[in-house]
Amino acid sequence: MKRLIAVVVLIAISSCGVPSTSKVIQLSPSELPSELSEQTTTTSTTTTTILIDESVEDRATSLPEVLAEPIELYYISANRLVATTLTIASPATTSQVLAALIAGPPPGDNGVGLRSALPLNLNAEIQISKGILQIDTSSQFLSDLSPIDQRLAIAQIVLTFTRRPGVGQIIFTVDGQSIAVPRGRGDLAKPGTAVSFDDYSSLLVTVAG
Repeated sequence: MKRLIAVVVLIAISSCGVPSTSKVIQLSPSELPSELSEQTTTTSTTTTTILIDESVEDRATSLPEVLAEPIELYYISANRLVATTLTIASPATTSQVLAALIAGPPPGDNGVGLRSALPLNLNAEIQISKGILQIDTSSQFLSDLSPIDQRLAIAQIVLTFTRRPGVGQIIFTVDGQSIAVPRGRGDLAKPGTAVSFDDYSSLLVTVAG
């Protein structure tokens, strides 16, 4: 028996007002047009689609850039002061600078042979007005230190903070009361007297030229 091929012809005529009809007509192979009886070749095409999550891409490009800045910290080497550079997040606040100084010399080669006279449990409040920084600490800050370390600890703070923008002088208070502090030469600055970088420059390590 010859194999019959079913051809579905859908005729839709909408523009002429004739009702649309559809039916199945079975034709023998001899009745098919030659174009339909020819063997056709099927080509398979594979399409690869890459989906890009734009939200992820946007998040990657919109991440804020973390800025950093170098700060100058002063530590002790053989009862002299030497500057080291540490990079922290910018803009560096006075609290961040003080915390970095109290933490002690940096690890690695930059901190070899250096020490700090500042106690790790030092608590201090800092205010800046018209270029003068006031630092208020507790009475134990100096009373627990030897005379030489008192001078070096004060020098660490003064040299570090007077290298910061907007700070030219420093006043020390204890529990809100002005105190006398030792200068680099060994004399005492009177209570309430502001001290500056130059007051402790004699304690800096001299670099041979």
